[in-house]
Amino acid sequence: MEQPRNTLLKLGLQESEVDVYLAMFAGARTASDVIKTTGRSRPTVYYAISALERRGLLSKTGLAEPSMWRVEPVSRLQTIVAERQSELDALRDEVTALNSIVTKQPDGDHRPQVSFYEGVTAVRSVIMEAVYCHGRHIDSIVPKQNFFWQFGEEFVTHYVSTRNRLGVRTRNLWAEKIDPGIIQNYYQRSEIRMMPADFGGKFRTTVFMYDTNVLYISSLPSGYALLVTSVEHHEMMSAMYDVIWAASAAT
Repeated sequence: MEQPRNTLLKLGLQESEVDVYLAMFAGARTASDVIKTTGRSRPTVYYAISALERRGLLSKTGLAEPSMWRVEPVSRLQTIVAERQSELDALRDEVTALNSIVTKQPDGDHRPQVSFYEGVTAVRSVIMEAVYCHGRHIDSIVPKQNFFWQFGEEFVTHYVSTRNRLGVRTRNLWAEKIDPGIIQNYYQRSEIRMMPADFGGKFRTTVFMYDTNVLYISSLPSGYALLVTSVEHHEMMSAMYDVIWAASAAT
């Protein structure tokens, strides 16, 4: 029962609510049944039952005493997921609006902003932040040995699914060819070209270009990222990118 318990806790249920829900799911119908099964106190059980009723996960059956409850279809949990996703989407929009206020430069102020991120968690966060780019487009330069493939498939899957959900398109310059299966699984909304052979194996840093940002992502062993927010720097890197793109071969 460890996996269902962990899932319910991730959905925001309290420990006591999880105990009661699982007890009812296993066949308990009254508060007394739950108390015997879980060892929880009567006030705690009744409080948890009320909370689960408000969430729409339990419902009372009839008016007879003692009161009896039944577990609603497990699909109701999807409603909680949808509500949390809606809250996260709204929060993301608020953060985006806040970011535009905080980072807005006075007229005539073209100073770049440079941010350094160290450690795997920080690097992952700034990579995921890039997916929410305003322009819904990312240009990338990718070495064969890069942070994504070194970190593992779970992160790549999460990144790509988020990118696809948001409708972000990409152009990708690769230093070396990779497994065609990876292209099929992760690059359906992408254009891919192979850089001239002279580039192969000579660098380990991945580069993302989006909006007015250029993000440099080290290999996993180095574990850092450098984000440069600058119109001029982005223009220069984009111009260089277009030259390399034109000289590169389509896959």
